[in-house]
Amino acid sequence: MRTIIAVLFASISMLFATMVHGAPIVIKFSHVAAENTPKGQMANKFRDLVHEKLGDKVKVEVYPNSELATDKEVVDKILAGEVQMGAPSLSKLKKYTDKLGVFDLPFLFTSIGAVDKFNETEQGQSLLKSMESVGITGLGYLLNGMKQLSANRTLYL
Repeated sequence: MRTIIAVLFASISMLFATMVHGAPIVIKFSHVAAENTPKGQMANKFRDLVHEKLGDKVKVEVYPNSELATDKEVVDKILAGEVQMGAPSLSKLKKYTDKLGVFDLPFLFTSIGAVDKFNETEQGQSLLKSMESVGITGLGYLLNGMKQLSANRTLYL
């Protein structure tokens, strides 16, 4: 019992000390790509901009190459509080909303520009909030190219 009380006291003391001394807020940002890819460069740019704007108040730790979580695991880790940000493929969010499935429909968008245009609309922006009921808010979209199809025979459109 003494050990439990000591651990609780230590935890409360650490929390109080963090609040009083203004320890930085730490954001763990997990993604699956290498640092030299567009996703990796975006994550590092985000980290740098947060540091530039907020100084030592907020620290973004970027974990590339699935160091903390795979695309499949990251959302569950966000909900568990183990990770604060991720950049998973939208298809990995099906478990939480089917609304983002619009991006998996082949040939719906004719170009990256058409995707960008849709993402800026009221409907596109509302999709970012489609998981708020489970505690997830999308901050924006990161493009990963257009859908690519292949087959072992000629495809006719």
